[in-house]
Amino acid sequence: MSARSRPSAADEPSVVAIVINPSKFDDPEATKAEVRDLVLSYGWGEPLWFETTKEDSGTAAAEEALTHSPDLVCAMGGDGTVRAVASVLRGGSVPYGILPSGTGNLLARNLGIPFNSLPDAVEIALKGQDHGIDVGLATFDDGVERVFMVMSGVGLDATIMDKTDDELKKKMGWGAYVVAGGANLFGGGFEATVTVGDESESSQKSLMVLACNCSSVVANIELAPGARVDDGQLDLVLLRPNVIAGWLGVAIDVAVGNRNGLASLRQWAGPDATFELDRPVLAELDGDPVGETQSGRFGVDPGALICRLPVPAKHHPGLRATKPTNDVVEDAPKADNGERVGADQG
Repeated sequence: MSARSRPSAADEPSVVAIVINPSKFDDPEATKAEVRDLVLSYGWGEPLWFETTKEDSGTAAAEEALTHSPDLVCAMGGDGTVRAVASVLRGGSVPYGILPSGTGNLLARNLGIPFNSLPDAVEIALKGQDHGIDVGLATFDDGVERVFMVMSGVGLDATIMDKTDDELKKKMGWGAYVVAGGANLFGGGFEATVTVGDESESSQKSLMVLACNCSSVVANIELAPGARVDDGQLDLVLLRPNVIAGWLGVAIDVAVGNRNGLASLRQWAGPDATFELDRPVLAELDGDPVGETQSGRFGVDPGALICRLPVPAKHHPGLRATKPTNDVVEDAPKADNGERVGADQG
């Protein structure tokens, strides 16, 4: 399926299909009206809307959206909606725009897409540059291969996400994760044996095993420094108890990114990784718990998702250097890293 990225005077207006999670908004209809006005102001046609439900986090909605042959598909919801739509667009030619609307907005943060300005996010989706980003793959004991965009793992991170109250997230934002983390920080660990590429590690006491497709996975902390969403690799991070400094040492190691000597954190990069645990532990995908597992495999589908990014995006830490495809608009709004986000074409 081909996709026209911009409207042309000689063609019918381009059409954007938007998968929206209405539960993320106090007034979904007012939000739709705002987005509609923005889309029409750029010369695009009436946006097509597809809502998620309790039974469908966005997969069926995205599949239905594609049947209308849109020029662009956008996700407007939390990280679960972003992942579900990405799983449908993976490997296709229709570009993906992200209109952040959740608490975490993890992928948007790593791509430099503003999560506090809906007009700027819409402009990026309609006028930004197309760039292929990697899609993470996770397979646990049930044998089902699942997609993730930012992170997937077992242990402490999954427990924190599972115990975080949804209503508290609406009131406190990232603070809700801190509350849940503090309550679960002293849980028991597990023995983990990991292999990254051809490198195997001996079994060691662990609190968390996390495959990262991006460097920043929670609260803007770079848990996997150097990880890039477009480098064709995953970064595996293993969190161990700090035998010298205890839990305070663990917190300090996470905050400063310490990876040396007796540090709590270890990190490896590679195209794939596996893990074996001594007992079943809760697993998660982009912050959504998916049940317990005792083993798993992580992989990556390089450049499998065409994503709309700010122009230019080359200085953002979540990406390798990207080459803008257009001239930068002088009055374009700024991305989170201070760069202009839009560009004209033709």
